[in-house]
Amino acid sequence: MAILSNFSSAGEQQQQPVVDIPTLGRLVGSQLSSASGRKFHAFRAIPYALPPVGDLRFKDPIPAKTWDEVLDASREGPICTQFNSIMADVFVHGQEDCLYLNVYTPQLKTAGSDRHLLPVMVWIHGGAFYMGSGNGENDRFGPGYILDRDVVLVTFNYRLGPLGFLSTEDVDAPGNYGLLDQSLALRWVSDHVGHFGGDPNSITIFGESAGGASVDFHVLSPYSKGFFHRAIIQSGTAKCPWVLDTPVGEYTKILAEHLDCPTATSGELLQCLRTRSAEDIVGIRRNIALPELGFGMFPMAFVPRIDRERKLPFVPARPEKLIMEKKFNQVPLILGVVRNEGALVSSSFFLSGNRVMQAFKDDPIRTLSFLINMEKRPDGLEMAQLVHDRYLDKQQNYEDQMEQIEQIISDYGLFKCTDDSVNLFSQFNDYPTFYYFYTHRGQFSFPQLVGIKPEMDFGVCHADELFLMFTAGYLPLISTPDDVKVSETLLDLWTSFAKDGAPRSQHVDDQWLPVEQGKMRYLNINSQPTFVNDKMPFERRLAFWDRMKVQNRLLPAKDEF
Repeated sequence: MAILSNFSSAGEQQQQPVVDIPTLGRLVGSQLSSASGRKFHAFRAIPYALPPVGDLRFKDPIPAKTWDEVLDASREGPICTQFNSIMADVFVHGQEDCLYLNVYTPQLKTAGSDRHLLPVMVWIHGGAFYMGSGNGENDRFGPGYILDRDVVLVTFNYRLGPLGFLSTEDVDAPGNYGLLDQSLALRWVSDHVGHFGGDPNSITIFGESAGGASVDFHVLSPYSKGFFHRAIIQSGTAKCPWVLDTPVGEYTKILAEHLDCPTATSGELLQCLRTRSAEDIVGIRRNIALPELGFGMFPMAFVPRIDRERKLPFVPARPEKLIMEKKFNQVPLILGVVRNEGALVSSSFFLSGNRVMQAFKDDPIRTLSFLINMEKRPDGLEMAQLVHDRYLDKQQNYEDQMEQIEQIISDYGLFKCTDDSVNLFSQFNDYPTFYYFYTHRGQFSFPQLVGIKPEMDFGVCHADELFLMFTAGYLPLISTPDDVKVSETLLDLWTSFAKDGAPRSQHVDDQWLPVEQGKMRYLNINSQPTFVNDKMPFERRLAFWDRMKVQNRLLPAKDEF
């Protein structure tokens, strides 16, 4: 935590915004410019929890304490310790003392001012629960586009990988520490955002991928009740198989054994792991991940779980049970997916001399068992064989079936769980549930940024919309007319929803109507957005995944798509 030993000179005070939070202390921020040149205030690296180090490792977060000196909130803070499998030279970086948040605001609350408090948007980053951050200069979540609008934006870090989601599956370490970090950050925002010009009674949480699933968990969890009023779930829900169906306890034992820790009792295991370095703990991915498949994200291993061992569980039951019993936080919702979600993974088949493709050809069934998150199930290979036979033709070259491989990942990993969640919320949520399909192929797309040849078109990849929502220190601003228009459309829709729960845009002629029970409809978001009164175009493929498992038993299905 950075403290200013001497406050700024009088000239600097005029440029550096200052906020006093009575229960915490004074902090000084900086002034930044939006994409259009609009000035706004930035307060970064604000601690919302005590550093989760030493005896606090693998424990619930504790709120940050007050600070006596002036807090320097003018620069970004550290990211959480993580294994970055995206970079060409995979490495561990970050630090354990990382539970900080950033507040960006176009206005500050001043005594005697009649300015209205602004809607607040709290972003939860993705990264498969083992990498990423809320930063914008050394990551991809800068405020440059959003702060062209009259909203307050908050981003933050949370614990990742084993440090955030390890579990012994008992009361000693029930897990979900990363989600508890998030909930504590939301509590901080609810308590203090008013000092930054934000309305604590108008908070929208939004996130993508693991961040989208996290948003869904807050909708479902009693811990986060009252901390937000609307939610946007992008490309990931709590029902997705990679989110909640992983045997975290098994991977915890694998980690302990790798670091020469005893596994006879949970207490001994945890006591030993608290003596190991954070770098060695998150570095377990070197030993468990399939090299390069999906850029090293399989298996995810350390993710959320149903923590029923906790006195007050963060995830009390399966998502569908909580929704059907209306035991969730009822708020207006937006959910959606992009056209080629699975391209994030299928594009990795063509990296590093096509080594992933060769591994797939050598043993497609084993690889598929990881892709469908069943690598630890006794019947995982049988399930993978069913998927293979449904989508792929072993008589054809796999290189010629990349569309089908992408569909496997899209359908099972994101389309099915999102469609199911929309159906459930449309029945049991007392507020509107809006559905979207993002189909714009922009100037920037993830496969090209990691070295895939530009002539290889993988469509609209997972997370592509984020390039139009956030500025990134390593990328130029968007410049093509279509990108600018789609960016305006997304920001119109998201910020109007944050304001009053009714998404609208100057570029959308039709009214975006919510889904109703038994009536699916969605907004197709691209340079010519259209409202569609019908099911999603991929819906006809999804019934297979219901038929594949009946009472947890194998059930082949031969019907054509």
